[in-house]
Amino acid sequence: MASENIQGKPNYGIDAPGLLRFFFIAGAVALTIFLVTLCSSTLGQLIKITGTVVFGTAAIYLLGMGCLMLYSSKAMKLKDREKLLDLVQWSGSELVLDVGCGRGLMLIGAAKRLTSGKVIGIDLWQQQDQANNNSDAALSNAEAEGVMERIEVKTADMRQLPFLDDLFDVVVSSWAVHNLEAEADREKALDEIIRVLKPNGMIILSDIVYQLEYAKYFELRGMVNIRFYNNAIRDVILKTVTFGSFAPSAVSAYKNV
Repeated sequence: MASENIQGKPNYGIDAPGLLRFFFIAGAVALTIFLVTLCSSTLGQLIKITGTVVFGTAAIYLLGMGCLMLYSSKAMKLKDREKLLDLVQWSGSELVLDVGCGRGLMLIGAAKRLTSGKVIGIDLWQQQDQANNNSDAALSNAEAEGVMERIEVKTADMRQLPFLDDLFDVVVSSWAVHNLEAEADREKALDEIIRVLKPNGMIILSDIVYQLEYAKYFELRGMVNIRFYNNAIRDVILKTVTFGSFAPSAVSAYKNV
């Protein structure tokens, strides 16, 4: 189980591996066509110029997006995790839920801040969401990080959480709710998150899209102190290069008494 973690280091995986693979393969194809066109001595001048511009631009964009996604999976999300968990006033005894825990990024980050508390992570372990996404990977990372005694993982759907009402002090979720394509399903997940949260409990919901939708729904359901957390400059850049489809930020809210 721990064989993935070289020298005891955690491995939080690659997000959206299929999309990452597409960017690198398509980018390599575009780069190859660009080089062939550039070096060709048989193509007309107009075709050669058009081809080099089109395929050169495509190669830069596709390979650049691949590198951006790789950096996000390996570095950016770890930095963002710590900033988000710093928002909680930890006592160390909290009961925490991680919705869509995957390989344990938020699960383990929260567990590191506990003493007598516990973090439960739930997921459906879909491979298209994260490479080698399974409960064993989360447990292996927890072992590598030394927090096994403070975590538990379960297979469960975020739209039907197997927990009592008003149970958790904190609920966290990172890049998970957007995987529900229908707005009605996302609302079911938010309803469940609110249901299992204690009065005065805190939600921190990080995602790559739909953040404004989440905030509006929290307000509709009577949540209070709703706030956004993002990097304005990074947001503008990422929204521009991804045509608005990727802009990681977070929403926090408290359950009203």
